Amino acid sequence: MQSNRSSTAAVVRRLRATAILLLCAVGLEMTDPGVPMPMRPRLLHVDDSAPESASLTPEGDGIERDPFRIETEFDDVRLILRRWHSMRPASGGLPQYEEIALGSIGRFADELAVVRRLEGGQPTILRAGPRFEAIVGTACIGRTTSSLTAVHAISVGEALEAACEAASPAMVLSRALVDGMVSTVETLALPLACRWSGDYFLLFLRPRRSQLNLARLLINATHEGIIALSAIERNGAIRDFSILSINDAAAQHLGSRADQLQFTLLSEALAQPGLSPALAHFREAAQKRRTTTFELEYGIEDRRVSLQVGVAVADDILAVTLTDIGELKARETLFRSLFDENPVPMYVRDASGENFLNVNEAALRLYGFDRDAFFARGLAGLRLDADVTRQPSGETSCRHVAADGRVLDVVEYTRDIVVDNAPATLSTIVDVTERKRAEEHVTYLALHDPLTGVANRTLFTRELERAAGQGNPFAVLLLDLDDFKVVNDTLGHAAGDALLIEVTTRLRKILRGSDIVARLGGDEFAVLLPGAASRTVIDRLASRLIGDIAKIRTIDGAEVSITASVGAALSPNDASGTESLLKCADLALYRAKNSSKGQLRFFEPEMDSQVRERRALEMELRGADIEKEFELHFQPIFAVQTGQLRGFEALLRWNSPKRGMVSPAVFIPLAEETGMIHELGRWVVAEACRQAAGWPERLVVAVNVSPVQFRRGDLVTNIGEALARSRLTPTRLEIEVTESVLLADTEANLAILRRIRELGARIALDDFGTGYSSMSYLRRFPFSRLKIDRSFIREIGGSPESLAIVRAIIGLGTSLGIDTTAEGVETVEQLNALRQENCGELQGFLFSPPVASAKVGDIIDAFFERPSQVA
Repeated sequence: MQSNRSSTAAVVRRLRATAILLLCAVGLEMTDPGVPMPMRPRLLHVDDSAPESASLTPEGDGIERDPFRIETEFDDVRLILRRWHSMRPASGGLPQYEEIALGSIGRFADELAVVRRLEGGQPTILRAGPRFEAIVGTACIGRTTSSLTAVHAISVGEALEAACEAASPAMVLSRALVDGMVSTVETLALPLACRWSGDYFLLFLRPRRSQLNLARLLINATHEGIIALSAIERNGAIRDFSILSINDAAAQHLGSRADQLQFTLLSEALAQPGLSPALAHFREAAQKRRTTTFELEYGIEDRRVSLQVGVAVADDILAVTLTDIGELKARETLFRSLFDENPVPMYVRDASGENFLNVNEAALRLYGFDRDAFFARGLAGLRLDADVTRQPSGETSCRHVAADGRVLDVVEYTRDIVVDNAPATLSTIVDVTERKRAEEHVTYLALHDPLTGVANRTLFTRELERAAGQGNPFAVLLLDLDDFKVVNDTLGHAAGDALLIEVTTRLRKILRGSDIVARLGGDEFAVLLPGAASRTVIDRLASRLIGDIAKIRTIDGAEVSITASVGAALSPNDASGTESLLKCADLALYRAKNSSKGQLRFFEPEMDSQVRERRALEMELRGADIEKEFELHFQPIFAVQTGQLRGFEALLRWNSPKRGMVSPAVFIPLAEETGMIHELGRWVVAEACRQAAGWPERLVVAVNVSPVQFRRGDLVTNIGEALARSRLTPTRLEIEVTESVLLADTEANLAILRRIRELGARIALDDFGTGYSSMSYLRRFPFSRLKIDRSFIREIGGSPESLAIVRAIIGLGTSLGIDTTAEGVETVEQLNALRQENCGELQGFLFSPPVASAKVGDIIDAFFERPSQVA
């Protein structure tokens, strides 16, 4: 009796010590700030009576499974579940942590962990037994459960979540590696109540008894046979081998099972499939202690087996691998058939790469050799290129020579193979001779102008950069054909192309072989003159170019008159960089075209400042407030015979806040180039109609329309809206256009003019007698008025030719029923001459310069007795 009491006391002391450790872990780690320390945990009495131990069997555990529905392999787990259930308060809720920890569950402390989860935080392990940490494979105390290895983090997390949600124990099964074996681990989470803040759990981990040998599993998972052999010696000679280990794949290759062959003799294992002679290969490898490979072919169970045997020696152990090469052998057979009959040229070379081992019929046809001659020639006899670089992809571009001496551009694709157990190279030949010629042609087209055959901008820029890099002086000429557009518009694009080809031919005849001529686009050419450093030499050359181009008189049987303007820049005097030099030449060309046609201009530094000034003006024009900065001036138009005021021509003026009044000759071309003319033109016609609506009914207003305004397609709409808003009688609006409108896209522009006439407005042909006048325009469209250009009026008194032209225009208008107006009348002599020729109307400074709209009323009042109605 005393002995039993001593034993019981020892158990109690052991349980008490364990419980104190568990409770101290909770108390020290979980005390909330500001909350008094909990009282020392009360040590409960542990009942070790027989009923508890008698209930450990599955049949008699007495645990009600329905509340948990937990299937476990261990009686210990059933005991833990029973204890948790028995300590659950009768009123519901969770067992107290202290009661569970101080009970008999404490003896499982090695496999237990204490987990706390604060609100909004992750579960944290406060205490973990050594076996628990061994199973999860890491130290756990102080870590969150999510930081465990992936498999345990998932299983523990799921168990905790399920236990918390159900307020009862929950178990999760997982596969993990424990003590080198693949095991099924039971993860049991027990939710508990505790006086400290947070949710508390006991975690219990234990691997089930059934385990898998991972190393064995992996070895048997491979399709390659693996055998470990130990040599058996007698009298210093190797007689046989003991099979220490063999996997399923190796046993299957030998027609048996691994459990039947392990620890047997190799000679016996080889005898069954008839491989006894192969034992000599193993003896040789063991005796010479060197790695070796050999092949075995045999029949087993009505099938053919082809194996490649690899033997490696380590101490007295032979590591043997058996690789099934049956498919490889079949592929070799297939390869031979595909090789011989393949329509693609192919040959096989030895390891040196120089000697041929085989060649197919397609290659013999490509090169024109018979088989013997091909083998005798060798690779060196085929290749023309001594140095050939093989790409990482196995692709090589080279030139081969055929039997008839033809040079073949080929691409050789190589692949390393094995022929009769020796390394070799399989080459596939692709004849790219025609493709390469096509590629060279494409490259040529990418760098040359397809029409003229000279260099294009890309090649010219490349040559320019090369010349700049050499450091020697050179010059750049930019050549532009004057009035080339006229040839295109009047004779057609085919004639324009023929003209460009003729110009190119003449340039090539004059230039040296070292000079580079390029067509940059349209009718613009560029010339690179290496070594040119003298303006005198360049001037002489440019004069020859301009003069020879001017000699072109006919294109495709049609007469033409063509000139060329040239801009020149020298390196390094004008600029050293290629872009800067081209810019200088372009500025010089711009000056040449704007000064007089058919001229050469060299770059001058002030040209750059002029361009900068033009760009500044452009920016100001783009940002101008049309309503505030622009205004209309009006020049009166008079009837010659009666002296009556007929109306006014509206003229646009720009009063820049920064520059003051800017000349129309400056800003209108700029507006046309930048597209601003569309907005300005819409405002001009609207404002002119608005003001004219307040004049006497018989007065007209003439508005100039730029050819650029015809391109966007909204000109008719703008005029119609201006008439509608101003309520001006349409016949009082006269739209003035120049002959250039009829030179570009004639049919489309004539259609626009007809639509304007349909609105009721009149159409006047401005600057008649200059440029490219054609009687066909007057026949195809009924103009309301012809305006004689001021250049003829200015010389009418001293030039019989000018007088004759004026007389002809007036006579033409009279015969066609078209009124005529003379512009720029400045002297009485001009007035008398025009009156004598019966000119209909005139305008000019002799009568009045253009005046601001505020002064229009004064002019009207001078010709009408009633007060002016100017708006």
